[in-house]
Amino acid sequence: MTVRPVNKLVRDKIPSIIMENGEMPSFRILDDDEFLKALNDKLLEEVAEYQESGSLDELADILQVICSISEIIGGGQRELEYLRDEKACERGTFRTRMFLESIDDMKRS
Repeated sequence: MTVRPVNKLVRDKIPSIIMENGEMPSFRILDDDEFLKALNDKLLEEVAEYQESGSLDELADILQVICSISEIIGGGQRELEYLRDEKACERGTFRTRMFLESIDDMKRS
């Protein structure tokens, strides 16, 4: 019998999937502080996977983690979407693909 350490946050159905594959998972339920830290670690993991693959599937994973984080820190997904829309109105979006190269401070010339 070989025990493979994993030590990361997984989706709710993963233990069942592991058992269906004939293996026995060992897991615990995290408290709020541990959960937020694990979600932040998971966000970095998912972002790295997206950067490597560029896939829409990985973006969906990032969104799931972000929604979970927003529920923990307050507001949830609706509040997050409201804030996103508010910022879009105030500061715009990225639709124009504008890349700011420099700013010339004309007042100091």
